[in-house]
Amino acid sequence: MNIRTILFDFGGVILKLPDLRWAQRWQKIFGVKGNREAAEILVNPNESQLVKDVCLGKISEDEVWKAVSEQWPVNPTTVRRIRKRLFSKRNLNTKVVDFMAQAHGKYQTAILSNAGDRTRQIIETHFNLSQYLDEIIISAEEGLIKPDPRIYNLTMDRLGADPGSTLFLDDSVENVLAAREFGMHAVQFIQTHQALETMREILEKEG
Repeated sequence: MNIRTILFDFGGVILKLPDLRWAQRWQKIFGVKGNREAAEILVNPNESQLVKDVCLGKISEDEVWKAVSEQWPVNPTTVRRIRKRLFSKRNLNTKVVDFMAQAHGKYQTAILSNAGDRTRQIIETHFNLSQYLDEIIISAEEGLIKPDPRIYNLTMDRLGADPGSTLFLDDSVENVLAAREFGMHAVQFIQTHQALETMREILEKEG
């Protein structure tokens, strides 16, 4: 079945995430080195229940940052600076964006992201990516997160797409394996060149 739809994850694919050294440095700045909850959030967010609750829409992003200001020894100005740095346009993976822009029109393109309630605004207004997209699906807005197959099913319904004609790019191996189990062509993003070359090979074969 020919590929008609391409799905992109946001964080870790379109938006570059801080590396482990960055997270360790901020633990020192925050004065929370050795704090288990802080380590989960900063170093291994995928294992943090708080992060999962944000992605499920149970807690707003603003509430989390407010709690950081109140519970950790860091002032609000520093928190604002960190938030600004996280979503700096310098962190945008321009090669992935260029690929998405070229694909848009030839294929149906969409973002499917485990992310909080402010992410749509960041995608649409801050990064102006909606011009290259037919749909944006954010987990916090749906109350479902990858790799739950229900969010893949919701995505197919929203786009009027078929798993067999869909190509998906995500940095989480768990999400990629679940997408393949669901019936999609799925590629794990490890490095930009590797991911885009694999995507092009699949499109050449299945496109």
